[in-house]
Amino acid sequence: MTRTGYLAGAALLCSALSTYAETGVTPEKVVLGQPAAFSGPSAGLGVEMWRGAWAAFQEANDAGGVHGRKIQLVLADDAYDAERAAPAVTELVRARVFALFGGVGTPTIVKALPVVLENFNKDGLFYFANFTGAQAQREAPFERCVFNLRASYRQETEAMVAAFSAMGRRKIAIFVQDDAYGASGRDGVRRALAARNLSLVADTTYRRGQRFEASTMTQVEAIRAAGAEAVIAVGAYQACAAFVRDARNAGLTIPIHNVSFVGPDQMLALLRDEEKRTGKRLTANLIVTQVVPSYLDTRIPVVSAYRMAMNRYDPTIPPGIGDGSYRPGSRYSFGSLEGYVSAKAFLAVLRKVGPELTRKRFYETAESMGRFELGLEAPAEFSAGRHQALDKVWFTYVAESGWVTTRTAALQ
Repeated sequence: MTRTGYLAGAALLCSALSTYAETGVTPEKVVLGQPAAFSGPSAGLGVEMWRGAWAAFQEANDAGGVHGRKIQLVLADDAYDAERAAPAVTELVRARVFALFGGVGTPTIVKALPVVLENFNKDGLFYFANFTGAQAQREAPFERCVFNLRASYRQETEAMVAAFSAMGRRKIAIFVQDDAYGASGRDGVRRALAARNLSLVADTTYRRGQRFEASTMTQVEAIRAAGAEAVIAVGAYQACAAFVRDARNAGLTIPIHNVSFVGPDQMLALLRDEEKRTGKRLTANLIVTQVVPSYLDTRIPVVSAYRMAMNRYDPTIPPGIGDGSYRPGSRYSFGSLEGYVSAKAFLAVLRKVGPELTRKRFYETAESMGRFELGLEAPAEFSAGRHQALDKVWFTYVAESGWVTTRTAALQ
């Protein structure tokens, strides 16, 4: 579908939905809007989130929907560009979606939140399961209009600083994206260090949108000169892969930790290709904290269900949107697993609401969920004072087979 066709389809949908009392709801469907990165150097993040969510919603639809209603996703591409974020959300509001779902990134959500809050105050619009661990949507005034699934960046960086400290690595440097995302990660690292009477030994940045081909040697040399014993990276997969490449080529072998948002599978694919091209080992001592378990661990019920859904539907890229610059390199990924789990959480609330669906009833039901099971290693929980379902952080490192879940003691 062309962009014009997509907008025309959204206009027709808006007309159809206007005949029903509740925005985004008819007797046959519930319409969600997903504003995310479907083009540009970070397109893999939005596409993977969509893949997992689409598989979960399609699975529910094929089982008859929820109380007879099927889930439909309408997409808007913000390209992980902060200046396009508010217009993308506004476009979906005009398309009369029931809720926003599965957005990607901190710089984009920061720009989108004022629009969401305005519409929340006006008619109850809310945002569910953003793919970001930043604080903005977890604090006043915006926490009222957002339900988060994942652990926060503060929780991820606290876990990593605690692990490095236990290993005797106390000289910590950072490599972060020069925007609200990087600032959120930097804040988390500084808080974790300050709790241990420590401070950063080096603070380096890169510009959002930087590609793998760009050099990061200036940052590598600053971190080496500071005598850093470990690096925490808060960025997206292309720039972070470039940093790992340049650090290892320069002989800097200290642990490099990335937070979950990086797009670990996409980062690893770039580094594996570089290893094949050069014959050099680049991925030793490379760590990522995750907010979902490994997609290889089929002992976990939700992972088994996710893999069956991905095998059954095999979603690749969303039709009619984006620039086609990213195509999945594997059927499974951490990003699509997060999308799947996020959709399952939304469906769990939707089922509990019952057939009389309104935004107000969904919101009140979400706040009354208490502890509920998603088939993870840890319970999910929503309440009036808790709009973040999960707190657990998993550690992964690179082995020959790919990302492996580990205890911190396994790190060097």
